Amino acid sequence: MAATAERARLLSQREQKSVQSYRDILSRMPSVLEQAQKEAKESDIATTPEGKFVFAYLTATQRLLIPALNDMALVNADLLEPTGGPEYNPHRSIDEIGTAVALQLAAQTKDIPKFWLRSEESAAWERATPENNSAVPRDGLRFAIIDPLDMTHSLTKGNRVQTTGISIFDQNGTLKTVGIASLVDTRFAFIECTDQTRVYTNFALPPIDQNSDTQSVRVATLTRRMHNLRSLPLFTRGGKWDLDCASGYAVLGLQEGTIDTIIDPIKGNPWYEVAIWASAAQALGYPVTDWDNNPIDISAIVRHVIEKHEDDTYRIPFVISRTPEIHQKVLSLLREQPSR
Repeated sequence: MAATAERARLLSQREQKSVQSYRDILSRMPSVLEQAQKEAKESDIATTPEGKFVFAYLTATQRLLIPALNDMALVNADLLEPTGGPEYNPHRSIDEIGTAVALQLAAQTKDIPKFWLRSEESAAWERATPENNSAVPRDGLRFAIIDPLDMTHSLTKGNRVQTTGISIFDQNGTLKTVGIASLVDTRFAFIECTDQTRVYTNFALPPIDQNSDTQSVRVATLTRRMHNLRSLPLFTRGGKWDLDCASGYAVLGLQEGTIDTIIDPIKGNPWYEVAIWASAAQALGYPVTDWDNNPIDISAIVRHVIEKHEDDTYRIPFVISRTPEIHQKVLSLLREQPSR
């Protein structure tokens, strides 16, 4: 009887919780943003205006979305309804929360010059403020690229690998700052590129085993890529497909030591994802190349998109690994033909 009464009490508490809709979450945004901006200003983690913007974005987006995503029963259906149009990939309403955070932050930011923003799957760059007198992106001085909620589609399957990410570049494509925040837990990684690159993570980092055996390589890649990859020696010789993700959550896994390599070597990710996840991996010191071991010039990619923004759909194949030794092993096995 006691167990039954306790269950009834918990159910009653659950029923009293309000279902979180798009409007519910946005109603919390002003207070959450105010607190995040205050913390970014007072903390010594970020020192530049761009760094403080990224830090506040990560903090605010985590606080708005984690409570909803940690109990999907409380998420209103309107947050998961597909939106978008034929000129760009459809996304879901919940993706707009992070976009709203970035736009509101930008509207309140006065010390980042000629600032432009590009949210994932948006049709175009947007000026940060109306007063911004740069008429087209190529006239800008700072460019923020935002993935408001990566792996949204996995939410409907119960696969919890969601992150948010943001990077800011100058007009030459030089990275100024980049950050990734988990939306499953409170982990995040923040990098600020000044005279001396500053790295901050809020989770402990394990010692790196430089002699990791190929047999135990833990691989992160998308499920839909595996039909082209599963017959390669990387997997037939004992490499383990460990994570259905090739972006932010996987980069946090590299940093935490739970993933050894992230691969999307054939089709690749869209440029706007590479400009966040691969930039973060490069800034954290991980090898980032194509599968022929050619370096990936993210600065050139960003410059191209700023100057010729009609080519926004191209993809960048990549391999990212936890150590140079693991990277070379993975590249060798990716290039080796399957045995017949």
